[in-house]
Amino acid sequence: MALCALEPASSVCFSTEEVSGANLIWGSKASPTARPEASGSTSSAPAKHSGPTHKICLVCSDTASGCHYGVLTCGSCKVFFKRAVEGQHNYLCAGRNDCIIDRIRRKNCPACRFRKCLQAGMNLEARKNKKLIRLKGQQGTTEPNAPSPDERVCALIPKSMPQLVPTMLSLLKAIEPEAIYSGYDSTIPDTSTRLMTTLNRLGGQQVVSAVKWAKSLPGFLNLHLDDQMTLLQCSWLFLMSFGLGWRSYQQCNGGMLCFAPDLVINDERMKLPYMTDQCEQMLKISTEFVRLQVSYDEYLCMKVLLLLSTVPKDGLKSQAVFDEIRMTYIKELGKAIVKREENSSQNWQRFYQLTKLLDSMQEMVGGLLQICFYTFVNKSLSVEFPEMLAEIISNQIPKFKDGSVKPLLFHHALNHDTMP
Repeated sequence: MALCALEPASSVCFSTEEVSGANLIWGSKASPTARPEASGSTSSAPAKHSGPTHKICLVCSDTASGCHYGVLTCGSCKVFFKRAVEGQHNYLCAGRNDCIIDRIRRKNCPACRFRKCLQAGMNLEARKNKKLIRLKGQQGTTEPNAPSPDERVCALIPKSMPQLVPTMLSLLKAIEPEAIYSGYDSTIPDTSTRLMTTLNRLGGQQVVSAVKWAKSLPGFLNLHLDDQMTLLQCSWLFLMSFGLGWRSYQQCNGGMLCFAPDLVINDERMKLPYMTDQCEQMLKISTEFVRLQVSYDEYLCMKVLLLLSTVPKDGLKSQAVFDEIRMTYIKELGKAIVKREENSSQNWQRFYQLTKLLDSMQEMVGGLLQICFYTFVNKSLSVEFPEMLAEIISNQIPKFKDGSVKPLLFHHALNHDTMP
């Protein structure tokens, strides 16, 4: 089954044929250029050309030099894509992930340029297929008026081949936000109020980053706007806690809490008033990462599923679209597991373990929400909340208190009384 950007009316697959379509999940407008082989009128008589065919780069619309990594591109975009993939860069757009990429402005935003490369279908594996096709072509005879080698390669490579279609995981990696610095001054003695205020300010920045991430997420913008807001309001602390658990697992092996590159909560800071309980809850998450040795691909899929893990009891306005999107990412988690596990007999066991972790996040984050709500309403603690975060929490408290939202569980074994 092809992975699709789920539209309410129809599904839009990530195929190279549809890169210039108007309904891509990134919200970009239709490209003014089409594939060279798709243009022109059809006729039974052979076409006569007065000059060489003008080829357009599907990334920046410059003159294409050939079929590179499975896509017709210019030499500049070819080199950029190779360096971006091999260097494992984690680009971040300074705008809204919708920068214009053309011949003049292609160097302005590497994040949007790399994203457009992926949307076009560029993949390093395509070079191997290109070499194989060339070898096969050498065994045959050259026909009169035969197309150029580049045109022959683009025509022979099936567009449905998995290697030539940007995978969902490659897209998730491309939109993953970079780490945010807290600006915490460690030269000043720590206090609970200063630490918690800094963490709230950092949380506000991470919420803004999470909103941008969600808007770039394949399929998310196809949901009703109210549903998008509801999902983000219900899941922001799940996303923050899960990201914290991952950083703590990667940077500190789960022993300390890595809130930011410049703010790590060690044992001494955890013992400060009002810090112990919430830090213990957060450490449980990173401990699970360590125990299960979660891979990066698994983490990316699980993070999306957490965004889709808490919904109104009465359902969403675009429920059918939501269900299809969620099932797509459940399948992606399965693919990430298959990629990690060499022994296929362990795949289902691994899936069970990871989905149990997702379910347990409801209880762990439920405890954090209680602490967050208490800190928010208790003005005597003098803990500051950023305006955006304060608005989200104010909207969130009544929904959780009156039970108008529910968790979507994989195993239905959670005691719902633990929810705030």
